[in-house]
Amino acid sequence: MRDDPLHLGSMPAEIQRLCEVMIGIDPDWQLETWLKQQANASLDIISSELEVELKTAEQRLKRITDIKERLKNDNLRLADKNQTNLFDCFSFEIDKSIVGLGSRAIDNSEQYNESHPVNAFLNLLPDDQGDDPLLAVACQNLLMIIEGEIARGKEAASLELIVTELDKTGISYEEIDEAIEHSLMTGSIIEIDNDCFITIK
Repeated sequence: MRDDPLHLGSMPAEIQRLCEVMIGIDPDWQLETWLKQQANASLDIISSELEVELKTAEQRLKRITDIKERLKNDNLRLADKNQTNLFDCFSFEIDKSIVGLGSRAIDNSEQYNESHPVNAFLNLLPDDQGDDPLLAVACQNLLMIIEGEIARGKEAASLELIVTELDKTGISYEEIDEAIEHSLMTGSIIEIDNDCFITIK
């Protein structure tokens, strides 16, 4: 131990005790080699955790991209629907119609923002989940499916039915799983039997 380049004598008593025990088990044991092994193992764990974080970030980016495309398509449809002729905006018989045009434009903008389809879901989820409209939509559809089954006289909605119905709406299996987990955690649904769910009112 005196020849050890790590100078064990200057290390804490716990490390010196560890070295004594390990050398007693294996005379060829070396602290430096052991530290390298521990460092490599820790780096592997960190690398694995970073991969998970990267995958989560990529999934989050995909969600944002998807909702952006949906909003873009909604905006195009609304623009086509609300497009009017320039002469329809003014009344040449009553010149006062131009008064307050700016305020009406602001009112129309606010009305558009309030009536936009995605805003119906933005506040459905509590806390930090409230900024994930796709999860909110999936959770809302999940509740509607379960409540629909119960309204038909069923005791509960099966997982198979839930997955089938949500898949028809374009919700991915990953989003379905996340919606079920979130709804279970928030208590909006409970699992009364194996893969059988009901809503909590």
